[in-house]
Amino acid sequence: MPGSAPPLPTRRASRPLWLSQPGRMSGLTPPMAIGVLALLLMLVAGIFWTGGDTTPVTDRLPPVAAAILDHVRHGQDFYAAAIDALRENGRPLRPVLLAVPLPALPVTLALLPPLVDQMLIVLLGLAVVAAWARRCWPLFERRGPRALAIILLVAGLYPAFDRAMVAVPEVWAALFIALSLVQRRPDAMPTAVALGLVAMILSPVALLHALLMGFLAWRAGAEREATGWIGATAMAIILYAAHAHRLNAMISPIDPAISSPIAAQSPGEWLAAIASASGVGLLPPVIALPLALLAALGWAHWRQPVARRAGITLAAYALLGLLTGAPAFALAAAPLLFLGVVFAPDAVRELIAAARDRRRITVTRVVR
Repeated sequence: MPGSAPPLPTRRASRPLWLSQPGRMSGLTPPMAIGVLALLLMLVAGIFWTGGDTTPVTDRLPPVAAAILDHVRHGQDFYAAAIDALRENGRPLRPVLLAVPLPALPVTLALLPPLVDQMLIVLLGLAVVAAWARRCWPLFERRGPRALAIILLVAGLYPAFDRAMVAVPEVWAALFIALSLVQRRPDAMPTAVALGLVAMILSPVALLHALLMGFLAWRAGAEREATGWIGATAMAIILYAAHAHRLNAMISPIDPAISSPIAAQSPGEWLAAIASASGVGLLPPVIALPLALLAALGWAHWRQPVARRAGITLAAYALLGLLTGAPAFALAAAPLLFLGVVFAPDAVRELIAAARDRRRITVTRVVR
């Protein structure tokens, strides 16, 4: 028709840099790509502005956990041992579900020699590395990205190689959460639910993972999986209720309580805390903090169901940790967060290509 314009041509997707398939940043409009890049630069500036010295997570949890395990190994009842250890270290005792750990891990480790404890957690960590490497392997055509993925996964196991961290339930729970995420498939749903249940038995921090998985399964119409997560969550809540009932009979109102569950940290401090729970924390902050943001971008770019579930889980733990400052949430995010770095180069390349796209529209008038 006279005066009509041809349809706007779509930007030709460039060949991925490392990945074998395009990601979510491919095909963004120029304004959206510019907005994402601007937000990323603002966040980088923000974390350097708000960053500072923070006590490493690996220095905040082990003393109490190790003291509880030591008391139990010497024949003391777990609940008496936990209360004594918390009092000895000047820690609060109320509310009990937040202050006192669950008995499953200390009681189990007390039955085993210390060397076996260390071997078990290392083997669990290696299982996480193998499972995620197997899931990521088909995405890369080159050896470089594959090697980087392995390095980043091994860096996430940093607490597992620290002898003092073996007694911390959240370290084990984080590894089981990572395994549950990677094992989640339509044909392997019971395995993922079972691993999530084990994580919840070890630490209440895994309850968030189960709730998210159940919600996502319900949204996807996977009724069988949603039912499995609901059942596992119900079992964990019954266990928590029994745990609280036992402790309430042993703790008095004069025992110290947590002043407030809200202890918000600045973004820079919180990212530094997550990095300290990973091998990435060994790098200077000027490198480690931007890597955390690039990792988040990489998770957002990876276009697969497993990446969507893992990304939502990591984002939820990061947000709660930012609001509460609880080191348990940093440990929950640490095993997998920095794996996203390996997807970041493709994401940045696609954003820059989309931002530089300047397509012109030519209007042609045809006179008949």
